Amino acid sequence: MFQNLRQGNNLYILDKSDVPTLKIGQVVNVGTPTPVFNPQNQNVMLGFQQKFEVSLRAKVDGKEGDFAHLPADQSSHNYGTMIVTDSREAMLSEVDAINSSAQQRINNRDKDEATIKACTEIFKSLNPSFAKEAERDEVIGSLSNRLNGIEDAISKILKALK
Repeated sequence: MFQNLRQGNNLYILDKSDVPTLKIGQVVNVGTPTPVFNPQNQNVMLGFQQKFEVSLRAKVDGKEGDFAHLPADQSSHNYGTMIVTDSREAMLSEVDAINSSAQQRINNRDKDEATIKACTEIFKSLNPSFAKEAERDEVIGSLSNRLNGIEDAISKILKALK
């Protein structure tokens, strides 16, 4: 839990914005847990436990930075595209989930390509102008390939004549 961190403990930061990258930092300072005040939340009045947040400072890649509003009673927090945790096991679980999701997308690629092809055929049958445009694009592509082949042949003939 974030509230139990002490100076020198590891902090794991996973940036999921593009290709996942992991950074491991060292806790420099942990603030005192502070209650979360939400005027719309009447849980305190109804006898529910008050939520606490903690802020900490960590050194990552030689630079110090602040991590604010971490739930004091949890060991992981999601900052949108960034996951912060004090647990190596929690980070392993998060990386495994990302890996599984990517592997599933790879495994579904053939199905997705078949779906795109089927949808294109449905578009053609439902929209005559789409069908004409698709046919025109195919003809242009075919002519372009044939022209490239003719250019290559002429180039080879010219080289042979020299």
